[in-house]
Amino acid sequence: MERNKLLLFLTFFFAISASFIGIINIGLYSTSNKYSASTGSSFFQAAQVSAVLIRVEGEIHSGRSTYSSVGSETILTKLREVEKMPNVKGILIEINSPGGTVAASQEIYNELMHLRKTKKIVVSMKDLAASGGYYIASAADSIFAESGTITGSIGVIAMSPNIKGLMDKYGVEMRTFKAGKFKDSLSPFRDSTDEEIVLINKMLKDTYIRFIEDIAKGRNKTVASIEELAEGKIYSGDEAFRNKLVDDIGGRREALAKLSELCQYEGEIPLLEEKQDPIDRILSSMSGKAIGLSLSENSSANFWQNNYSRILVILPSAVKIPGNL
Repeated sequence: MERNKLLLFLTFFFAISASFIGIINIGLYSTSNKYSASTGSSFFQAAQVSAVLIRVEGEIHSGRSTYSSVGSETILTKLREVEKMPNVKGILIEINSPGGTVAASQEIYNELMHLRKTKKIVVSMKDLAASGGYYIASAADSIFAESGTITGSIGVIAMSPNIKGLMDKYGVEMRTFKAGKFKDSLSPFRDSTDEEIVLINKMLKDTYIRFIEDIAKGRNKTVASIEELAEGKIYSGDEAFRNKLVDDIGGRREALAKLSELCQYEGEIPLLEEKQDPIDRILSSMSGKAIGLSLSENSSANFWQNNYSRILVILPSAVKIPGNL
Protein backbone atom coordinates (compact mmCIF):
# COMPACT_ATOMS: atom_id res chain seq x y z
CA MET A 1 0.00 0.00 0.00
CA GLU A 2 2.81 2.41 0.97
CA ARG A 3 4.61 1.55 -2.25
CA ASN A 4 1.53 2.40 -4.34
CA LYS A 5 1.18 5.72 -2.54
CA LEU A 6 4.84 6.50 -3.26
CA LEU A 7 4.45 5.66 -6.95
CA LEU A 8 1.32 7.77 -7.16
CA PHE A 9 3.10 10.68 -5.48
CA LEU A 10 6.11 10.42 -7.83
CA THR A 11 3.86 10.25 -10.89
CA PHE A 12 1.95 13.31 -9.74
CA PHE A 13 5.19 15.15 -8.92
CA PHE A 14 6.77 14.49 -12.32
CA ALA A 15 3.55 15.42 -14.17
CA ILE A 16 3.36 18.75 -12.33
CA SER A 17 7.08 19.38 -12.90
CA ALA A 18 6.81 18.64 -16.62
CA SER A 19 3.82 20.97 -16.96
CA PHE A 20 5.64 23.72 -15.08
CA ILE A 21 8.75 23.39 -17.27
CA GLY A 22 6.57 23.43 -20.41
CA ILE A 23 4.86 26.66 -19.31
CA ILE A 24 8.23 28.26 -18.64
CA ASN A 25 9.54 27.23 -22.07
CA ILE A 26 6.49 28.63 -23.83
CA GLY A 27 6.87 31.86 -21.87
CA LEU A 28 10.53 32.10 -22.80
CA TYR A 29 9.66 31.47 -26.44
CA SER A 30 7.05 34.19 -26.52
CA THR A 31 9.46 36.75 -25.08
CA SER A 32 12.51 35.68 -27.07
CA ASN A 33 13.41 36.84 -30.56
CA LYS A 34 11.10 35.63 -33.29
CA TYR A 35 13.93 34.53 -35.57
CA SER A 36 16.75 32.04 -35.08
CA ALA A 37 19.65 31.38 -37.39
CA SER A 38 19.31 28.58 -39.91
CA THR A 39 22.94 29.10 -40.86
CA GLY A 40 25.69 31.27 -39.41
CA SER A 41 25.39 32.37 -35.77
CA SER A 42 23.11 30.65 -33.27
CA PHE A 43 20.52 33.39 -32.79
CA PHE A 44 19.44 36.50 -34.61
CA GLN A 45 21.33 39.64 -33.59
CA ALA A 46 19.95 43.05 -34.48
CA ALA A 47 23.38 44.37 -35.47
CA GLN A 48 24.22 41.45 -37.76
CA VAL A 49 23.83 41.56 -41.53
CA SER A 50 21.67 38.59 -42.51
CA ALA A 51 18.92 37.19 -44.72
CA VAL A 52 15.55 35.66 -43.86
CA LEU A 53 14.02 32.37 -45.00
CA ILE A 54 10.30 32.37 -45.84
CA ARG A 55 8.49 29.21 -46.94
CA VAL A 56 5.50 29.11 -49.32
CA GLU A 57 4.12 25.58 -48.98
CA GLY A 58 0.71 24.34 -50.10
CA GLU A 59 -2.22 25.88 -51.91
CA ILE A 60 -2.23 29.68 -51.93
CA HIS A 61 -5.32 31.51 -50.68
CA SER A 62 -6.35 34.76 -48.98
CA GLY A 63 -6.35 35.01 -45.19
CA ARG A 64 -4.13 33.21 -42.69
CA SER A 65 -1.97 30.17 -43.41
CA THR A 66 -3.00 26.74 -42.18
CA TYR A 67 -0.82 23.70 -41.55
CA SER A 68 -1.21 22.60 -45.18
CA SER A 69 -1.77 25.83 -47.11
CA VAL A 70 -0.43 29.34 -47.59
CA GLY A 71 -2.44 32.41 -46.59
CA SER A 72 -1.46 35.68 -48.27
CA GLU A 73 -2.13 37.62 -45.06
CA THR A 74 0.43 35.50 -43.20
CA ILE A 75 3.08 35.95 -45.91
CA LEU A 76 2.44 39.70 -46.22
CA THR A 77 2.79 40.12 -42.46
CA LYS A 78 6.18 38.40 -42.54
CA LEU A 79 7.39 40.39 -45.55
CA ARG A 80 6.36 43.71 -44.01
CA GLU A 81 8.11 42.80 -40.78
CA VAL A 82 11.28 41.97 -42.71
CA GLU A 83 11.04 45.30 -44.56
CA LYS A 84 11.43 47.08 -41.21
CA MET A 85 14.62 45.17 -40.34
CA PRO A 86 17.48 47.30 -41.77
CA ASN A 87 20.17 44.66 -41.26
CA VAL A 88 18.24 42.03 -43.18
CA LYS A 89 19.58 42.50 -46.69
CA GLY A 90 17.92 39.61 -48.48
CA ILE A 91 15.10 37.09 -48.52
CA LEU A 92 15.29 33.43 -49.54
CA ILE A 93 11.86 32.11 -50.50
CA GLU A 94 11.35 28.36 -50.75
CA ILE A 95 8.29 27.47 -52.82
CA ASN A 96 6.50 24.14 -52.88
CA SER A 97 3.03 25.01 -54.16
CA PRO A 98 0.64 24.01 -56.97
CA GLY A 99 -0.80 27.53 -57.12
CA GLY A 100 -4.02 28.88 -55.72
CA THR A 101 -6.42 31.79 -55.97
CA VAL A 102 -5.67 34.73 -58.22
CA ALA A 103 -5.91 37.64 -55.79
CA ALA A 104 -3.80 35.95 -53.09
CA SER A 105 -1.02 35.17 -55.59
CA GLN A 106 -1.15 38.75 -56.89
CA GLU A 107 -0.94 40.19 -53.37
CA ILE A 108 2.24 38.29 -52.58
CA TYR A 109 3.73 39.06 -56.01
CA ASN A 110 3.07 42.80 -55.62
CA GLU A 111 4.57 42.88 -52.13
CA LEU A 112 7.72 41.14 -53.36
CA MET A 113 8.04 43.56 -56.27
CA HIS A 114 7.84 46.41 -53.75
CA LEU A 115 10.44 44.77 -51.48
CA ARG A 116 12.77 44.17 -54.41
CA LYS A 117 13.54 47.90 -54.36
CA THR A 118 15.33 47.59 -51.00
CA LYS A 119 16.04 43.85 -50.45
CA LYS A 120 17.53 41.13 -52.61
CA ILE A 121 15.18 38.20 -53.23
CA VAL A 122 16.05 34.69 -54.39
CA VAL A 123 13.59 31.81 -54.88
CA SER A 124 14.38 28.13 -54.43
CA MET A 125 11.75 25.87 -56.01
CA LYS A 126 11.12 22.45 -54.49
CA ASP A 127 8.88 19.68 -55.89
CA LEU A 128 6.28 22.03 -57.31
CA ALA A 129 6.16 25.74 -58.08
CA ALA A 130 3.46 26.06 -60.68
CA SER A 131 0.77 28.55 -61.69
CA GLY A 132 0.32 30.84 -58.66
CA GLY A 133 3.56 29.39 -57.26
CA TYR A 134 5.43 30.54 -60.36
CA TYR A 135 3.55 33.86 -60.25
CA ILE A 136 5.13 34.54 -56.85
CA ALA A 137 8.56 33.27 -57.93
CA SER A 138 8.67 35.64 -60.91
CA ALA A 139 8.98 38.59 -58.54
CA ALA A 140 12.42 37.43 -57.35
CA ASP A 141 15.81 38.71 -58.50
CA SER A 142 16.86 35.14 -59.22
CA ILE A 143 15.09 31.76 -59.38
CA PHE A 144 16.59 28.32 -58.74
CA ALA A 145 14.85 25.03 -59.47
CA GLU A 146 15.84 21.39 -59.11
CA SER A 147 16.02 19.34 -62.31
CA GLY A 148 12.89 17.47 -61.27
CA THR A 149 10.90 20.50 -60.14
CA ILE A 150 7.55 20.90 -61.88
CA THR A 151 6.88 24.52 -62.77
CA GLY A 152 5.23 26.77 -65.34
CA SER A 153 1.49 26.20 -65.80
CA ILE A 154 1.04 29.87 -66.64
CA GLY A 155 -2.68 29.92 -67.18
CA VAL A 156 -6.08 30.34 -65.56
CA ILE A 157 -8.79 27.74 -65.18
CA ALA A 158 -12.41 27.61 -64.03
CA MET A 159 -14.31 24.37 -63.57
CA SER A 160 -17.86 23.46 -62.63
CA PRO A 161 -19.54 20.03 -62.76
CA ASN A 162 -22.77 19.67 -64.73
CA ILE A 163 -25.19 17.14 -63.22
CA LYS A 164 -28.24 18.28 -65.16
CA GLY A 165 -28.41 15.03 -67.15
CA LEU A 166 -28.25 12.96 -63.97
CA MET A 167 -30.99 15.03 -62.34
CA ASP A 168 -33.20 14.75 -65.43
CA LYS A 169 -32.78 10.97 -65.37
CA TYR A 170 -34.18 10.76 -61.86
CA GLY A 171 -36.74 13.52 -62.25
CA VAL A 172 -35.03 15.93 -59.83
CA GLU A 173 -35.38 19.66 -60.44
CA MET A 174 -33.48 22.47 -58.72
CA ARG A 175 -35.44 25.67 -58.19
CA THR A 176 -33.31 28.83 -58.14
CA PHE A 177 -34.45 32.26 -56.96
CA LYS A 178 -32.06 35.04 -57.85
CA ALA A 179 -31.77 38.80 -58.21
CA GLY A 180 -29.32 39.36 -61.03
CA LYS A 181 -29.24 37.67 -64.41
CA PHE A 182 -25.81 36.07 -63.98
CA LYS A 183 -25.93 35.33 -60.23
CA ASP A 184 -26.03 31.55 -60.72
CA SER A 185 -23.44 31.38 -63.49
CA LEU A 186 -21.58 28.05 -63.44
CA SER A 187 -24.46 26.43 -61.62
CA PRO A 188 -24.01 22.62 -61.69
CA PHE A 189 -27.76 22.16 -62.08
CA ARG A 190 -28.16 23.54 -65.63
CA ASP A 191 -26.25 24.22 -68.84
CA SER A 192 -24.46 27.57 -69.12
CA THR A 193 -25.97 30.09 -71.53
CA ASP A 194 -23.99 31.59 -74.41
CA GLU A 195 -23.93 34.94 -72.60
CA GLU A 196 -22.51 33.33 -69.47
CA ILE A 197 -19.81 31.55 -71.45
CA VAL A 198 -18.76 34.85 -73.05
CA LEU A 199 -18.71 36.55 -69.64
CA ILE A 200 -16.63 33.83 -67.97
CA ASN A 201 -14.17 33.62 -70.87
CA LYS A 202 -13.67 37.40 -70.74
CA MET A 203 -12.93 37.25 -67.02
CA LEU A 204 -10.44 34.41 -67.51
CA LYS A 205 -8.77 36.20 -70.44
CA ASP A 206 -8.38 39.43 -68.45
CA THR A 207 -6.79 37.50 -65.56
CA TYR A 208 -4.57 35.54 -67.96
CA ILE A 209 -3.29 38.70 -69.65
CA ARG A 210 -2.48 40.27 -66.27
CA PHE A 211 -0.74 37.04 -65.23
CA ILE A 212 1.52 37.13 -68.31
CA GLU A 213 2.22 40.87 -68.00
CA ASP A 214 3.23 40.54 -64.35
CA ILE A 215 5.57 37.62 -65.08
CA ALA A 216 7.14 39.55 -67.95
CA LYS A 217 7.68 42.53 -65.63
CA GLY A 218 9.13 40.43 -62.83
CA ARG A 219 11.45 38.46 -65.13
CA ASN A 220 12.41 41.50 -67.26
CA LYS A 221 11.16 39.72 -70.38
CA THR A 222 8.87 40.76 -73.20
CA VAL A 223 5.18 39.88 -72.99
CA ALA A 224 5.51 38.04 -76.32
CA SER A 225 8.28 35.78 -75.00
CA ILE A 226 6.20 34.81 -71.96
CA GLU A 227 3.11 34.22 -74.09
CA GLU A 228 5.01 31.59 -76.06
CA LEU A 229 5.80 29.73 -72.82
CA ALA A 230 2.38 30.16 -71.25
CA GLU A 231 -0.94 28.56 -72.27
CA GLY A 232 -0.81 26.31 -69.19
CA LYS A 233 2.30 24.42 -70.37
CA ILE A 234 4.22 22.64 -67.64
CA TYR A 235 7.99 22.28 -67.47
CA SER A 236 10.60 20.30 -65.61
CA GLY A 237 13.29 22.34 -63.90
CA ASP A 238 15.70 21.60 -66.76
CA GLU A 239 13.14 22.68 -69.37
CA ALA A 240 12.36 25.82 -67.41
CA PHE A 241 16.07 26.64 -67.28
CA ARG A 242 16.46 26.14 -71.04
CA ASN A 243 13.45 28.41 -71.62
CA LYS A 244 14.77 31.00 -69.11
CA LEU A 245 11.80 30.71 -66.80
CA VAL A 246 14.34 30.02 -64.04
CA ASP A 247 17.92 31.28 -63.78
CA ASP A 248 19.78 28.20 -62.64
CA ILE A 249 19.53 24.62 -61.43
CA GLY A 250 20.10 24.03 -57.73
CA GLY A 251 18.62 23.92 -54.24
CA ARG A 252 19.02 25.89 -51.04
CA ARG A 253 22.84 25.81 -51.08
CA GLU A 254 23.05 27.33 -54.56
CA ALA A 255 20.21 29.78 -53.93
CA LEU A 256 21.83 30.98 -50.71
CA ALA A 257 25.17 31.41 -52.46
CA LYS A 258 23.48 33.58 -55.07
CA LEU A 259 21.67 35.59 -52.38
CA SER A 260 24.99 36.15 -50.58
CA GLU A 261 26.48 37.41 -53.84
CA LEU A 262 23.57 39.77 -54.50
CA CYS A 263 23.82 41.12 -50.94
CA GLN A 264 27.58 41.61 -51.47
CA TYR A 265 28.29 39.48 -48.43
CA GLU A 266 31.66 37.71 -48.22
CA GLY A 267 31.08 34.03 -47.65
CA GLU A 268 27.63 32.66 -46.82
CA ILE A 269 25.19 35.18 -45.42
CA PRO A 270 23.57 34.09 -42.11
CA LEU A 271 20.08 32.82 -42.85
CA LEU A 272 17.39 33.49 -40.27
CA GLU A 273 14.32 31.29 -39.98
CA GLU A 274 11.18 32.11 -38.03
CA LYS A 275 11.01 29.99 -34.90
CA GLN A 276 7.98 27.75 -34.68
CA ASP A 277 5.87 27.82 -31.54
CA PRO A 278 6.19 24.45 -29.70
CA ILE A 279 2.41 24.03 -29.70
CA ASP A 280 2.25 24.83 -33.43
CA ARG A 281 4.98 22.25 -34.03
CA ILE A 282 2.95 19.55 -32.30
CA LEU A 283 -0.26 20.52 -34.11
CA SER A 284 1.57 20.62 -37.45
CA SER A 285 2.93 17.14 -36.86
CA MET A 286 -0.50 15.86 -35.90
CA SER A 287 -2.03 17.54 -38.95
CA GLY A 288 0.50 15.90 -41.26
CA LYS A 289 -0.26 12.47 -39.86
CA ALA A 290 -3.99 13.06 -40.11
CA ILE A 291 -3.68 14.10 -43.74
CA GLY A 292 -1.58 11.04 -44.50
CA LEU A 293 -4.20 8.74 -43.00
CA SER A 294 -7.19 10.51 -44.49
CA LEU A 295 -9.06 8.65 -47.22
CA SER A 296 -11.19 11.56 -48.35
CA GLU A 297 -11.27 15.36 -48.07
CA ASN A 298 -14.44 17.41 -48.11
CA SER A 299 -13.19 20.95 -48.65
CA SER A 300 -13.41 22.49 -52.10
CA ALA A 301 -9.66 23.14 -52.12
CA ASN A 302 -8.87 19.50 -51.47
CA PHE A 303 -11.50 18.48 -54.03
CA TRP A 304 -9.55 20.23 -56.76
CA GLN A 305 -6.22 18.91 -55.49
CA ASN A 306 -7.41 15.31 -55.29
CA ASN A 307 -9.47 15.16 -58.48
CA TYR A 308 -7.62 17.38 -60.93
CA SER A 309 -4.02 18.11 -61.80
CA ARG A 310 -2.42 19.92 -58.87
CA ILE A 311 -0.53 22.22 -61.22
CA LEU A 312 -3.50 23.79 -62.98
CA VAL A 313 -4.99 25.87 -60.22
CA ILE A 314 -4.98 29.62 -60.14
CA LEU A 315 -8.66 29.97 -59.61
CA PRO A 316 -10.93 32.67 -58.11
CA SER A 317 -13.03 31.27 -55.27
CA ALA A 318 -16.06 33.10 -56.63
CA VAL A 319 -15.78 31.03 -59.78
CA LYS A 320 -15.27 27.59 -58.34
CA ILE A 321 -18.03 27.96 -55.74
CA PRO A 322 -21.13 29.43 -57.43
CA GLY A 323 -23.13 31.74 -55.19
CA ASN A 324 -20.22 33.22 -53.23
CA LEU A 325 -19.83 37.00 -53.18
